[in-house]
Amino acid sequence: MNVTEATSGLRPSVVKWLGAAAGWAAAWWAGLPAIAQALLMVQAADVLTGLLCALTGKSPKSESGRVSSRALSAGVVKKGLEWLAVCICIHVGGALEMNGIGGAAMTYMIATELVSLMENLETFGLDIPILRTILDVAQGKRTQDGSDEG
Repeated sequence: MNVTEATSGLRPSVVKWLGAAAGWAAAWWAGLPAIAQALLMVQAADVLTGLLCALTGKSPKSESGRVSSRALSAGVVKKGLEWLAVCICIHVGGALEMNGIGGAAMTYMIATELVSLMENLETFGLDIPILRTILDVAQGKRTQDGSDEG
């Protein structure tokens, strides 16, 4: 089946709107700074792995371990609030002529999302050593030279 056959039942205006939406999304994505793209990708991976945990009954976010609309809604709201904080940091940083504030906020949020992503992956028995090392250093359990703290 080719594209013409697949879209033959659609009105031409629907196909045009779908094409315009896809073009807009691609242009929007390409115009984002790399750090914003990274944050979106990590957030998407966290949501996807969280859903997979819930679909397999292994989610720590609900009593049953299954999909919970409350947990999903809370996660989506959290990610939306993260972007609100990023927007505020970008604008306040611009007003103070300190343009790195938005990037610093996104870097912090990428780190927290990576922690959540790592927890989700560990639920499936996957251990990614580099993420574990980054987490240990961030939490002060290990120094950057590899020695254990305390």
